[in-house]
Amino acid sequence: MEDPAPLDESVALSPEWLTHALGAPVNGVEVVERLETVATKVRFRVEYADERDGRVAALCVKAYFNPGMRARVAAGEPEARFYLEIAPTLPIRVPPCVYAAIDPDTGHALVLMEDLVAHGATFLTALSPYSVEQAKGTLEQLARLHAEHWDDAGLATHSFLAPRLPSFLQYVDAERLQSQLDGPRGDDLPRAVKDATRLRAALLAIADRDAARPQVLVHGDTHAGNLYELADGAPGIIDWQVVQQGSWALDVAYHLGAVLDVDDRRNHERALLDHYLACLAAAGAPGPPADDAWFEYRAHLAYGYFMWAITQMVDPPIIVTFTRRLGLAVADHDAFGLLGV
Repeated sequence: MEDPAPLDESVALSPEWLTHALGAPVNGVEVVERLETVATKVRFRVEYADERDGRVAALCVKAYFNPGMRARVAAGEPEARFYLEIAPTLPIRVPPCVYAAIDPDTGHALVLMEDLVAHGATFLTALSPYSVEQAKGTLEQLARLHAEHWDDAGLATHSFLAPRLPSFLQYVDAERLQSQLDGPRGDDLPRAVKDATRLRAALLAIADRDAARPQVLVHGDTHAGNLYELADGAPGIIDWQVVQQGSWALDVAYHLGAVLDVDDRRNHERALLDHYLACLAAAGAPGPPADDAWFEYRAHLAYGYFMWAITQMVDPPIIVTFTRRLGLAVADHDAFGLLGV
């Protein structure tokens, strides 16, 4: 944790710094692709002084290099800690991490991973078409993730995994949230679910409900833009900034509500939930009874809806699509009513 995580991209991509991070002399660096969202991701290749030792040459660094995002550098800490403390023990697909650090002075986090694109993987976009069969594959990964730490008191020893739902209310106040719901993102939604006060109350009700139920490790942001597929179509999960402990239903409800078209979700969600429960049992976790799981799934749809109702720094078409999909799911199942708000 005391290792440096430079804020300057030119330093992070220098042979000198990479020699330190990779533990082998680096002679040169070639940038392959640069992607800029909230965080910066740079795919690159390194030339080692000794190419005979078989080290990975195709790499990707993720950090908060953009000066306009400096106020958000602390957002990367949970992901860096996830890769340092948790990921090596999980039976799921995540990008292999070769180095991660959090600078003790700036709080800036950096993750250096193998470049899976160089090995034939495809990283999906937020609005990539997603089929029912693809959703089954992701649910298998989520079941393994949740089963690994099902009702595990040890999660509490990792401070960065503390439940975060109540803190999300601080991002947008009720007045601003109502104005966003009254805008284009809420155009196709019933008035009953476009009530900011009820939506904020729903998030708190979920947090209270989950505190009394088995805690698992949850990803927290399971839309298609945080997924990749290997050359054979097998899914993996990326972008762990919102990782925390909470209910399994946070991931499952958010995922199905976000990635599937509304009709596909309506026609297949119960069967997909049953598939998840079967995968959970196969992974060795007791899981809830089917009827209880159905209740929790429907109630927790309000979580994903809240996350996209408050979102601001994303392209409007993405915000509108996810708010509509998840808002209609909340309306279909009266998630607010199930939560008593």
